[in-house]
Amino acid sequence: MALVTSRGANVLKRATGLFAAALAVAAPTMSRAEWPFHADGPRHGSPEFYSLRACEPVGQRQKCKHGKLWPPFSRPVGPEQTCVHKFHANHYWPWPYNERDQDDVRMVMQMQAANGWAAATTMYEYHFDSATHQLNSAGRQHLAWIFAQAPPAYRQVYVAMADDPAFNEVRMLSVQKAVASVSGSETSLPITLRATGPLGRPATEVEQIFKSSFDNALPPMIQYQTVGSAGGGAN
Repeated sequence: MALVTSRGANVLKRATGLFAAALAVAAPTMSRAEWPFHADGPRHGSPEFYSLRACEPVGQRQKCKHGKLWPPFSRPVGPEQTCVHKFHANHYWPWPYNERDQDDVRMVMQMQAANGWAAATTMYEYHFDSATHQLNSAGRQHLAWIFAQAPPAYRQVYVAMADDPAFNEVRMLSVQKAVASVSGSETSLPITLRATGPLGRPATEVEQIFKSSFDNALPPMIQYQTVGSAGGGAN
């Protein structure tokens, strides 16, 4: 009976030891991620590895050594690009940076176009009567031009702000009535106040400037002779 008990205790100890060994072997396996990923990331050289590092920037990496940054100016940090990604960047250079430059140029051109059409569709002070602040004939013609020529994306009316806010209300109401008379609805075109001034001058003012400059011009100071009086009459 004592022999059986001793054998049973030995079997129990051996089973306990085997179970502990199995747990020790299985523990690292259980801590790893499923294929193709591992505990430290995708397997090197796998498609997942290259996909994970595909967005790394090109160029030299900034590193900190001996308390200094090398190089001292802004550079990317982190691991270097893989050889395949370096070859791809060199082969298709300057992509994608040239596309970003093109987008910046297009954005500036769009801003210039928007500002130009804003100036072209603005009702300035000379489009209104100086006494009543109602649209004059030039203002009505300009409004008709906006309806006929302005692209749909830029088809709106701006009203240049006056010094007196009361004049702004009168001018806005006058433009709304004119828009309604042309299109049948006061809301067919957006009307917005704009803090701006005329880009040019009235034609009468320009004519006066040129006429005054011509009338007040000094006589020529360089001595000259006419062609007929210079020869002396030799035959």
